[in-house]
Amino acid sequence: MKKYKNIVIISVLASALCACSSGGSYSNYYSGSGCHVGSGPYCTKPKAQTSLVNIQGVGGAKPVYEAQRSNGCNKDYTVLGKNYMVWRGATSYVEEGTASWYGPGFHGKKTSNGEVYNQKGYTAAHKNLPLPSYLKVTNLRNGKKVIVRVNDRGPFVDNRIIDLSEGSARAIDMVGSGTTKVRIELLKVMPNGYIANATGTPGGSVVTPSTGSPGALTLPSSTKNTTINRIPNYKNKAEAIAAVRDALYKKTNISAADIVSAVKGVYIQLVACNSDKMALEIKQSVQNRLPYNVIISNQGNVNRVLVGPFTESAAKNALNTIRRKGYTDSFIKRM
Repeated sequence: MKKYKNIVIISVLASALCACSSGGSYSNYYSGSGCHVGSGPYCTKPKAQTSLVNIQGVGGAKPVYEAQRSNGCNKDYTVLGKNYMVWRGATSYVEEGTASWYGPGFHGKKTSNGEVYNQKGYTAAHKNLPLPSYLKVTNLRNGKKVIVRVNDRGPFVDNRIIDLSEGSARAIDMVGSGTTKVRIELLKVMPNGYIANATGTPGGSVVTPSTGSPGALTLPSSTKNTTINRIPNYKNKAEAIAAVRDALYKKTNISAADIVSAVKGVYIQLVACNSDKMALEIKQSVQNRLPYNVIISNQGNVNRVLVGPFTESAAKNALNTIRRKGYTDSFIKRM
């Protein structure tokens, strides 16, 4: 799975409902001094704003008060050996850096807080902000602005601070370039709807969170239903389709042998998560670093990022190699 143009996806998520997780708490790690200012892994804190945010006439999402989710999306998490803090209760934050965007490859899939991603909406992904949050995003190359609702995690690339939906990216004219330099500013929306740290009236429209089904997956015409139904270990056709969804992005023709090898055998599990976007992003990251086949197996709400398949003996050798590469939480998984 890849984004438009030159956007390289190297992002993953960790946490209960939010994404991928190996478990654990990092409160002791974060209790030390020396947190760096700005988004990213390890001990971080938001840079405080020094002036009101001017939102007069700025389009995009209309900021409305929403209580921050109390589920796993707003817990600290770990991704491939890096620990991330969630800035629970953040009320002031500004940062400048590189923005990227993600489009149709993730349309209709779950965001980190369990909603369904709409590529045409005004949403975004951020590493540390609590979900949901609202941001004003300014393209520093052309001055265009948009208000976005943060409902996802990422991008997990060191030099990027936000991942915009296609709709948000188009609003600030950065789709063609793929990335751009931006300033992002948090909007503090009060229960009565008043934006406490802003001035002016926004020009956006209310964005209703999408929690419904993304709809049926359209298979290539060359892929027959009889082939899909031959996949073992799945209760029904819908689960079987979900299990090979990622393969469909990369191949226009899928044989029964392709599908069976993708869901049956001995694998090494790297992470498990219920965020489709993050599962796809971690797969992209891992397959560029490991000399093995990487797939996503979807069973119910759980996406497993797996390496393989292997024979029993080969799996043990591969596990040692993978752990030496830094994936210390990986383990053998028999499908």
